[in-house]
Amino acid sequence: MKYTYSIFISISLFSCTTLEYGLLLESDIEKEGNGEIILNQLYDPELSKAKIFVFSNTQDGLWQFVRVNNTERYMRDQEVQVFDLVGGKNNIYAFGRIFGDEVLNCTGDGYTFNAEDFTEHDTLFFMITEPAGREFGGRYFNCYKEVHLTKEAFFYLKDNPRSWIRMDWIQNK
Repeated sequence: MKYTYSIFISISLFSCTTLEYGLLLESDIEKEGNGEIILNQLYDPELSKAKIFVFSNTQDGLWQFVRVNNTERYMRDQEVQVFDLVGGKNNIYAFGRIFGDEVLNCTGDGYTFNAEDFTEHDTLFFMITEPAGREFGGRYFNCYKEVHLTKEAFFYLKDNPRSWIRMDWIQNK
């Protein structure tokens, strides 16, 4: 009986699939050491063609997973990741993982778009954010939302992550 609390805590910790991420405290950029490569692609017009750039601006200091077209990355707040833009349908999905379940996405589906709808752009820009709290059972909680931005907005918010967003910057209203 005196070990009940310790056993419960141990089981809870070891049953979490995010334990490895929570204890290592490293995002994929830190593990792979490819931050400079991503920034080079972001600022070079030739290297950025047919790419999707995702900026994490959750303002909570925590980490989340981002899946773009079945490529999953683990990101910290205020990091940028790059993914390949495919012709046709593309999907961006930001989420947390608790006990092996994908949680904390506002819509449950992410944001899906057709690349042919944006033929005037050869590079697309997104931000992961936490909108104002949602209510569930009388309590408020935060969730992740995928926001499709203009290029101007992406670079402005990357440099000024705590700034307000102008509504004309958002392409998926």
